[in-house]
Amino acid sequence: MIKTRMRFVKTGSIKFIGHLDCMRFFQKAIRRAKLDVAYSQGYSPHQLMSFASPLGVGVTSIGEYIDVEFHSLPDMELNELVDYLNQFMTDELFITDIEIMPDKFKNSMSLLVAADYMIVEKEPGIFPQFYENKWGNFISQPEIIVTKKTKKSEKKMDIKPFILADSFTLDEFSAITQQRYPGLCCPYKGNSLFLQLTSGSEINIKPELVMDAFFQFCNVTVSPFSYQVHRLQMYFKN
Repeated sequence: MIKTRMRFVKTGSIKFIGHLDCMRFFQKAIRRAKLDVAYSQGYSPHQLMSFASPLGVGVTSIGEYIDVEFHSLPDMELNELVDYLNQFMTDELFITDIEIMPDKFKNSMSLLVAADYMIVEKEPGIFPQFYENKWGNFISQPEIIVTKKTKKSEKKMDIKPFILADSFTLDEFSAITQQRYPGLCCPYKGNSLFLQLTSGSEINIKPELVMDAFFQFCNVTVSPFSYQVHRLQMYFKN
């Protein structure tokens, strides 16, 4: 069995398809490519694949990860395999990298610890005036208490310890996180905020939760989808 981890881009109008449709897209692309993918056992077998962290509807990304298991792979270099598989994908949802993982590799979801995001205005004026100064006041609070809702319950929590890095420019943020983002493309040119947030199965802080708290701190009401969330990268244990 060969375990792989693929990095992919999800952008454009594809941002409006949900997680299950995204999974079906990968399943169909792999079948069309006639790759020797591994299937689960049982009455209803399915391809062995899992996402590191499902992307919310409306969110774009250049740093998504999916784990896929194969019985075998074609006799070609991994960069050639990327090009081959992308023939069966689209210019808005495509693979940028494939890694062969160790046999003892756990799935990416269980190893995820953090993620980088860019939040940008879709139209000028969405962010409050002098938002950089107001963000400084917001993030300097001793606590940032929010109500985090789940399907089963809701609870109050302090999210400040889980905001790991923040900046207003990509260059400064890249230096903070020791990560560069070649080919970064976002269709909006408004004011931006870059955040690194704790992510994973235990604690998962969404950028929308942070932005809601920030806008509430500024006494500003924004309409839904007035800003674009763009995931840049995810980080894993080890």
